[in-house]
Amino acid sequence: MRVGLHFFYSRVEVRGKENIPKNKPVLVLPNHQNSFMDALLVVNTMPGFMFFLTRAGVFSSPIASFLLRSLNMLPVYRVRDGLSSVTKNNEIFEYCVELLKKGHPVLVFPEANHDLRRRIRPLSKGFTRIAFDAEIKNNWELDLQMLPVGLNYTEHRRSRNRIRVVYGKPIPMSKYRELYEQDERKAANQLKIDVAEGMKKTTMHVPNLDHYPTLQVVLTDLENDAHQYIDPGRVNEKIENIDSKLTSELIETGKQVVDISNKYNLSIKTINGRKRPWALLVLLFPLYLFAWFNNIIPYLPVRNVINNKVKDRAFDASIKFLISLFFFPAFWGLIALILIIASVPSTYIFGYLILSLYTSIFFKNANHFFREAATQNRLKSLREKAPDEYKVFMEGINSLNEFRSKVL
Repeated sequence: MRVGLHFFYSRVEVRGKENIPKNKPVLVLPNHQNSFMDALLVVNTMPGFMFFLTRAGVFSSPIASFLLRSLNMLPVYRVRDGLSSVTKNNEIFEYCVELLKKGHPVLVFPEANHDLRRRIRPLSKGFTRIAFDAEIKNNWELDLQMLPVGLNYTEHRRSRNRIRVVYGKPIPMSKYRELYEQDERKAANQLKIDVAEGMKKTTMHVPNLDHYPTLQVVLTDLENDAHQYIDPGRVNEKIENIDSKLTSELIETGKQVVDISNKYNLSIKTINGRKRPWALLVLLFPLYLFAWFNNIIPYLPVRNVINNKVKDRAFDASIKFLISLFFFPAFWGLIALILIIASVPSTYIFGYLILSLYTSIFFKNANHFFREAATQNRLKSLREKAPDEYKVFMEGINSLNEFRSKVL
């Protein structure tokens, strides 16, 4: 998995690793935007033999349950799974307490669901129950630490983007003992508030959902340097600054632009004119060409699953990653087998396999040229078939670009 991540993402940066408690039990609490990839990134950037909770629905079949449990994944049940199922959490939570006592980190998504929007959602109470149970059953001597984690993606649904994993300041459970002994509910609520505030410091957080479309366009879609919005401290300062200057007209413009973008599958980044290192692209053109022809066939089933089977877009990256781990090497192996049958010298076959592995990192950019052309065709079609919406869309982007240049 770690090797697969190296090829799937262009770079995974880690910040705040010094905040990870040493020789203490840790409840790891990341934000949850990108399905399975969130857990995978934490597991591969934090030391320790980690266990993590995930929704029980994915454990539906015996085979899936066996495979997931072999990856240290534990099922957690929600009300939507049925009240009878929720009682099964008692056993899971008790097991988590035992794991923490043994010093194994346990990962829980405190938001309890995923959402591609860049913000911290209201936290559920499940993690507070595990935390307090762990301390109570150990007479408040466990010294359990709550560790907020922020997962920041330049593009959630795409491969070969950059990730920044930010580990926040740990919160000791000992600080809640006195309040818990006075009022258990107040202690749980205070823990949720403190963890939420810690998480907001580790990732981009848009407090006002009504402003979200405008901030999405201004801070991410119109930004050429993706590092600007995966740096939590920097981007959250910008959000506060922009929020104070937003007008009702700009808020409505942002909603219209995002609605039209989603309706017609138009990439605002592409339309705005993403900067590209053209000299490097020309120099590496033969490798891009080889990468596209060599990988487009195994990519087709991946694209088919994403487009026709997956309804929740937060699963796109996870599906791409998991399927690609099998399909791409299998296809290269098939080509190598054909070359062996054709009596091609082993040196060339070995060279083909090495080149396939190396140039796989260029496939996204090679394929992106076709996606950009498709976006331009859809934009042209919109201009011809729905000129009023086209005008609203383009004028909206220009208006938000002007606003951006004034406030940033």
